[in-house]
Amino acid sequence: MLKHIIIVASYGMLAVAVALVGSELVPALAPPVNWFAAGMVFLVGALAHESHVRVTQGATMAGQLHALRSENIGLRAQVTYLGGAMENLGANIGELNADGTDKSKQELDRVIAEVRVLQNLIEQLSAFRSMAGETPAPESSKAAGRDDSPAPAPGRAPAGENGAAYGLDEKEVLDIVREGLRKERVDLYLQPIVSLPQRKTRFYECFSRIRAENGTVIRPDQYIDLAKREGLMGAIDNMLLFRCVQLVRNAQSNNKNIGYFCNISANTLKDRKFFSDFVGFMAANQELARNLIFEFSQTDLDTHREEIGEYTARLGQLGFNFSLDRVEDLTKLNLEILAALGFRYIKIDARNFLDMPRDDDRPAMAEAAGEVALAPVGEADTVVGIDVALLKRTMDLHGIDLIVEKLEEEQNLIELLDYRIDYGQGYLFGEPRLSD
Repeated sequence: MLKHIIIVASYGMLAVAVALVGSELVPALAPPVNWFAAGMVFLVGALAHESHVRVTQGATMAGQLHALRSENIGLRAQVTYLGGAMENLGANIGELNADGTDKSKQELDRVIAEVRVLQNLIEQLSAFRSMAGETPAPESSKAAGRDDSPAPAPGRAPAGENGAAYGLDEKEVLDIVREGLRKERVDLYLQPIVSLPQRKTRFYECFSRIRAENGTVIRPDQYIDLAKREGLMGAIDNMLLFRCVQLVRNAQSNNKNIGYFCNISANTLKDRKFFSDFVGFMAANQELARNLIFEFSQTDLDTHREEIGEYTARLGQLGFNFSLDRVEDLTKLNLEILAALGFRYIKIDARNFLDMPRDDDRPAMAEAAGEVALAPVGEADTVVGIDVALLKRTMDLHGIDLIVEKLEEEQNLIELLDYRIDYGQGYLFGEPRLSD
């Protein structure tokens, strides 16, 4: 408003100046002509001012219309996606009414469970979209989502991600994330986990990637901080977990002898409504239990032990197994408790065996229910102050397999084979690649 007042005052003062000094500048002009000229100056200024205001308002309205159109497209995509699921539900109801068989009822339960999870996810995304422009307090690093993918070996680019999107501003990245989630542009990347020493692929670890409309890939490290700040991380983690399971279900039909590791983040652990629906979804897809292993990080296990114990009990009753990854402190491992919770795999970074300084005075680990430390032995047999051979025997005793991850060099593997490592993972055996 102040800007427009200043503009009006400016051409008003110019008109008054023309009326007052016109005769002095052009003596032949009579006073009435001066006032007429002043009026024309004011009129021209007013018309120019009005034209500027109309152009500005038109541009603003066009921007608002574009934003509304984009929101409408997103809502229509969600309705279409949910509508397809509802059509499948209707078809299953028809089949159930027709024959009433157990198989038909199982399919019906499966679709109902999937629709519930979808409804929950759509509500989350819609709620966060309506909060656009607001900036919630960022979540703590322990509660926020993480980039599951391993870092590439020096000089290597992640396979299948050469089209990664770089040079984008924050708004562009968040727009791609939101659109990717709404329009199912979430891709599954798989990295092999091989048996040792045979190097035969036994499992894959699943990584989710969000793809832009033009095909470029948004890596988690590009959007995690932004998503935390916008309060989107919970919805993203939930959606990626659900999509990961959907994609594994499709991949399983091609190879039923391969297992898939899928991470459950701290954000998902805190969302009881979503996870309750998710457990129902897994109960309706119980045939995945022989191929799907859910992963928790050691930090999340320490922070959310009560919730994880509850969830592993529910999923364990369905036949699912679990893996502990991102192990940062080997001395905190309690193998008896982990085995009781259904953990059948532990992933340990190769650097914990090879790079960290050795300390024979450091206690090895807490074994079983008590605090029985594995006694350190000679430095030649000890890694990071831990008797690896005894650690491995204790894991075998509790039915837990050891996976050494982030193996990059052949020499590293040679150093580890003497410890009877069960499985290896890293760029030495294969990079994360887009699932077929």
